[in-house]
Amino acid sequence: VNNKAAPKVEPSKNKATNKKANAKTEPPTKQKPKAQPAATNGKVESNGINENEIDNLVEQLLGDSPSKPKKLTKAQQKKKQDLEDYLVKQLERDDEAAGEEEYDSETGSEEDYSSGSDEFSDEYTINSYSDEEEEECEEEETGVSGDDCSSESDIDKQPVATSTKNNVPQKRKGSAAAAPTATEPKKSRQAEKPVDKRKSMPTAITTTADKATKATEKRRHSVAESEASTSAKVAVKTVDAKAIKMEPLSPPNNIVKMNSIQEGEKVFGWLLSPLNLKEFFSKYWEAGACLVKRKGSNYYTKLMSFEAIDQMLINNHVEFTKNIDITSYKNGVRETLNPVGRAMPPVVWDHYGQGCSVRLLNPHTFLPELFKLNTTLQEYFHCLVGANAYLTPPNSQGFAPHYDDIEAFVLQIEGRKRWRLYKPRTQTEQLPRFSSKNFTQQEIGQPIFDEVLEPGDLLYFPRGTIHQATTEPGYHSLHITLSVYQKQSYADLFERMIPLVLQRAIESNLDMRRGLPLHTFQHAGIAYSDNDTKERADLLRKVTKLMGQCLHSAQLGEMMDAAVDQLAKKYQHEALPPHVLPGERARTIFGSRSTTNEQGECMCDYEIDERTNVRVLRANIMRLVQEEDKVRIYYYVDNSKEYCEYEPNFIEIEPEEAASVEVLIRSYPQYVGVSQLPLEDDERKVQMVTALWERGLLMTEKPFK
Repeated sequence: VNNKAAPKVEPSKNKATNKKANAKTEPPTKQKPKAQPAATNGKVESNGINENEIDNLVEQLLGDSPSKPKKLTKAQQKKKQDLEDYLVKQLERDDEAAGEEEYDSETGSEEDYSSGSDEFSDEYTINSYSDEEEEECEEEETGVSGDDCSSESDIDKQPVATSTKNNVPQKRKGSAAAAPTATEPKKSRQAEKPVDKRKSMPTAITTTADKATKATEKRRHSVAESEASTSAKVAVKTVDAKAIKMEPLSPPNNIVKMNSIQEGEKVFGWLLSPLNLKEFFSKYWEAGACLVKRKGSNYYTKLMSFEAIDQMLINNHVEFTKNIDITSYKNGVRETLNPVGRAMPPVVWDHYGQGCSVRLLNPHTFLPELFKLNTTLQEYFHCLVGANAYLTPPNSQGFAPHYDDIEAFVLQIEGRKRWRLYKPRTQTEQLPRFSSKNFTQQEIGQPIFDEVLEPGDLLYFPRGTIHQATTEPGYHSLHITLSVYQKQSYADLFERMIPLVLQRAIESNLDMRRGLPLHTFQHAGIAYSDNDTKERADLLRKVTKLMGQCLHSAQLGEMMDAAVDQLAKKYQHEALPPHVLPGERARTIFGSRSTTNEQGECMCDYEIDERTNVRVLRANIMRLVQEEDKVRIYYYVDNSKEYCEYEPNFIEIEPEEAASVEVLIRSYPQYVGVSQLPLEDDERKVQMVTALWERGLLMTEKPFK
């Protein structure tokens, strides 16, 4: 498909007119060559089979009856074998041609999704929802005046920003009708059967022979693209879609100079595009919800799919409760219906067929593209990036209203889902550090956000936002929720900092070590909180004075550094291992392949000396921490893909080696010569660098082979 942006087409109420207009403005399709059977024109092929005599040969040689098999001469038996070989080749050619045509119809391009798999329109909408907008209804920077917030009817009168995907309909083999565009929301085939009817497998899982039929049915059940509904008190913004031509998961142009934080920023920009990061952090981060509409695109489909989940269950040991939950929410009751043991595909789809939701607790453990996304983003956010996936059948809800303790990014993969968001009930529930209980509908009030997400849409909302989501009749839903910034607040910093300040004050202040006055228990405590005695007043005055002395005498900068190191140590334990790129393997221990010589001696394929240039593999892959009288390097390169499966990994180093490690960390992404490290002799420098390189923490500038 030609990737140039299509001219903007004004939306029309007449569907037929709209299709005609789109057909005129869309660029021509560059068709992929189809595999066709070789034309023989009646000539005999190399195997001795004449194409014009196929039918007669089949009747003569293959028309056996089970009760009376034909007796063939040796020549006829050879002819029969040639005929069977010929027919098998013809079937393989037909299958290949059909597969390529189906591929073209599905994708329209051979490009990877990371290089812009979705061709986007000239306009997209970004809807923002925040408490301030609801309360003040003031004029926004996006160009929507304050009058637009006056009523729902006023907003309904505004023209809705629309988009037409620059994707040319392609005709299927043997059909004159063009397939609907992929931007249209896909109607779930689950709706064709009663939800309460028990079944062993979902209709989305089929055999290889049914793929062509399945692809046709997928288009046959497509529906016209629905208009974006805009709630009252919402700012609407249109953005040029050219900004979203990005490559989020493709290797950087120069592996040697790659900066992992910049790569993470690039991927996060792709997630939010066309909304830019500066606007997102200034207007929405921890403040209010934000919706990016992409009009039913396949923007996120490479991360996960219905079929990918089925293959994940087939090919991996996925366990209930540990990796997957079966949930339901009916008549105000939330239930988890997990069996025991491995989650076998028929069991999972059996529950799904009864209307239960399927929650994947750590899908990035099994899905490579989602793992690459998360491990890249964690370098940017400096914290664990988690992922849950939710597969919900039509007309269902899997969870009760609640709020979470994470910043949530909802990526709609398939189907449609209606999301309703509610304001925190009290100030203490804003930006909470722990998730809530399940609420009843009466406890949460009226929603401040009520929208339907379609494939390609992204919804962000801060921690503490009460939310619930339901599928619509006739549509299933598959979405991923990315979570960041759990326990990453000032409160978490102070939890680690205050004990350090207190310990320093105890060591340096004699008054902190003096005994409490006699009879303190008779003047303080909950039973004596209303007492107005001189002893109680003196005790409170002394405590206040000592608290002030603690903070005044403490070296807050030093305490802050130590507390931040403890937070970073926690990150090293929780983080996902790095995704090592091919170019990095040739420069790290992960690509080393040692051999043995004729004498049986091990021959290493790498050698580090004082002339070698090295740098750390990722900006945040290790942390230098001083604990008591020991200096340790904590690192995440050996972590499991499962959350905190192993104990924290660390190396103890000599105090005089700490300065060299600090040089390596602070020099990133630049390379440092081994000879430049601040150690006494070159031998110790080489030994230290080799030890870190063999742990997978360092990368050489040049390939070691």
